Amino acid sequence: KKPNTMNIPTHCSNCDTTEGVKFECRGCKFSRFCSRDCQKKCWKQHKIYCMPLTDAVKYSIEAIRPLLRDKYRVDDVDENLNCMFCLEGATPEDPLFQSGCACRPDSGMSIGHISCFQEFARASFNDEKKKDRLDCGLKECSHCSKSRSGIVYFEMFLVLSKLYDPLTRKHLQSIDTAEANKMNFHALQCLDAALAQKFFDAVHYDNYDLIIFCRLRLFYLLKSIRKQTVYSVRSRLKFETFEETTIGHILIETKKYRTAIDFNRRNYEKYLLNINEYPEFKKLLYDNAVVYNYAGSLYYAANAFLQKSDVGNDLTHQYLEKAERLMREAILENYLDCFNDYLNNTGLLCRILNLQGRFAEAKRILSPCLETTQRLFGPSHEVTKSLLALDAF
Repeated sequence: KKPNTMNIPTHCSNCDTTEGVKFECRGCKFSRFCSRDCQKKCWKQHKIYCMPLTDAVKYSIEAIRPLLRDKYRVDDVDENLNCMFCLEGATPEDPLFQSGCACRPDSGMSIGHISCFQEFARASFNDEKKKDRLDCGLKECSHCSKSRSGIVYFEMFLVLSKLYDPLTRKHLQSIDTAEANKMNFHALQCLDAALAQKFFDAVHYDNYDLIIFCRLRLFYLLKSIRKQTVYSVRSRLKFETFEETTIGHILIETKKYRTAIDFNRRNYEKYLLNINEYPEFKKLLYDNAVVYNYAGSLYYAANAFLQKSDVGNDLTHQYLEKAERLMREAILENYLDCFNDYLNNTGLLCRILNLQGRFAEAKRILSPCLETTQRLFGPSHEVTKSLLALDAF
């Protein structure tokens, strides 16, 4: 058996077992199977993304781009709306797009041509004042300080990923191995930031499985490159936590709940050990959703089982009890530190309680959180709407 140099998952892609996983898919060279029979049973689903990683990235980009362009294109014909960079209006060949921040389109600070935003990304990459940030200051709008999203964010981070890629540099001989690894690492991070865009009805279109599987493979490649570079303890823990919590979240999205539970449990246990060794990094554990992923994988596994059967078994009850305990501890841990984490953890705790039939207790916990959210964000905000939907359960 070949050495697992990329830390490729050791679970069978069909039945999720960890025993005898020795058959590698020759097409993608990523998925593993415990038997030829499992490989044949999984082929109908696996053939969607059975391709080299470079092809998976290309097809994922081609699948996302038209959806984002349709959602964020400025269709209103208004002579006063011009690109924030070139000050030119829209044409059928070169329409204007919203940048996804909080600026109003008529303010002139949030719309532009894709080509202008791409040129802005190149200029930011070459700006010495912005070199200390991986995103070169492109993630947030400089006017409203809110995060950009959509097609503009997508295209700018694709540009950054190419600029960071050492293979695009003219003088490769001047780049040592450590620097090349660092640039590769940044390039993959920017590529994933583009592919991680949230857009409407994402789970209902045909290419969703391809994209999330592509992201999963990107993060295992990130782990492999990062291990070839020497970092400080804090930086190493920070990168490891980001990589493994993202992988854990993607595994939940793939609905491979047994694999997700196993991965997130080991991740949780590892970081508890790290906290004992480095107590000054305790806050890192909760900020990066290690606990949330583990509890979430338990909740979704229990929910999937109850969708098939109205009566849960002992394992289902154990999952829900463990998930509830984890969320209660997490809420106490970060209530005063991060309101967004508090919102996420409270929402998951209430869903866990609802699944157990404890509706009154869930409403009692949710009410103060919902009141605070309405006061801070207003009734029309997406977070408020999601909590209202949960409250109406």
